[in-house]
Amino acid sequence: MKLTKLLPLIPASLILASLFIPGGCANTTQAPTGGPKDTIPPVITKVTPFPGSTRVDPGKVKLVFTFNEYVKIKDANGVYLSPPQEKKPKAVISGKSLVVTFESPLDSSATYTLDLTGAIADNNEGNLFPGYTLVFATGEQIDSMCVTGVVQDCNTLMPVKGATVLLYKDQADSAVFLRRPVAAAKTDDWGFFSIRNIQDTVYRVYAIRDENNNNKYDPESERIAFLDSLFRPSIIYSDSLYEFKKFDMKDTALCLARKAQLELNLFREKPHKQMIVKKERVG
Repeated sequence: MKLTKLLPLIPASLILASLFIPGGCANTTQAPTGGPKDTIPPVITKVTPFPGSTRVDPGKVKLVFTFNEYVKIKDANGVYLSPPQEKKPKAVISGKSLVVTFESPLDSSATYTLDLTGAIADNNEGNLFPGYTLVFATGEQIDSMCVTGVVQDCNTLMPVKGATVLLYKDQADSAVFLRRPVAAAKTDDWGFFSIRNIQDTVYRVYAIRDENNNNKYDPESERIAFLDSLFRPSIIYSDSLYEFKKFDMKDTALCLARKAQLELNLFREKPHKQMIVKKERVG
C-alpha cells in the first residue's frame, strides 16, 4: 500500500487516540454530588382510625399513621396521649407507618387526642415532621372546647419548653399529687400550649416540670404553677383557629402572634418537714 493512501487516516487515528489520553478526561477523583439535599419533611397520607371517629373500641385501639416515605421515631416522649394513661403509649415503626397501641384499655366514654409534635423524622436526612394531632372518642361524641396559654419561669419570665399542663375536674388540692389529669399537653419551644377537644366544665389548671414523666406533681424534684381560681373554657375548637396550627419554631413572628388565654408561672416550693418545735403539758 502506498504512503499517500495512509495519510488521510492519520487525523482520524489521532482523534480516536485523544479520547483515551488521561489528561483530556474530566476529573474523576471527586464523588458525585447526588443532587440537592432533601429538606422536605414527611407527609401523612393515611390515618386509622379516621380523625374524629367515635365509638372506637376502648380495648382494641390501634392508631396507624402512614407517611409518604420511611420515617423513624426521633423522640418517643413526643407521642403524647391526652388524657394520659398510667403507662405511655407503645409506638413502633412498621414500613412507612407509625403504629401506636396501649397496654391497658382506654376509658369507655372519653375523647382522646394523640399528639406527634417533635416525635417523627424522615429516615434519610432526619427532617422533622411538623406534628399532627389525632382526635377520636370511645363514646358517642367528641368534646368540643379548647384552651391555650403560656408557661413561664416565675423569676425570669422566660418561656419554659416541655412543661406539662394538667387539667383536673377534681377540685381537691391533693389531686395533682395523686391522680392523673382529665386532659394534658406539653409546651413548645415558646412555652406555648394548646389543649383541644375538652369538656365544657370547670377545671383546676396546673403546670409542672414533669421530670419523671408520670403526669403527677412530685414536690421534691419538680416545679409547679397553678391558676388561683377555677377555669371554664369559653372557646369552641375549630381547625381554623390560628393557635392550633403547626408552626416552625424558628419563625418568631408567627409563633408570637398566637394568643394565650392563660399564663402560668413555674416556681419551686420550699421543702419543709413537720417537726416538734416546743413540748409542754397542756391543762
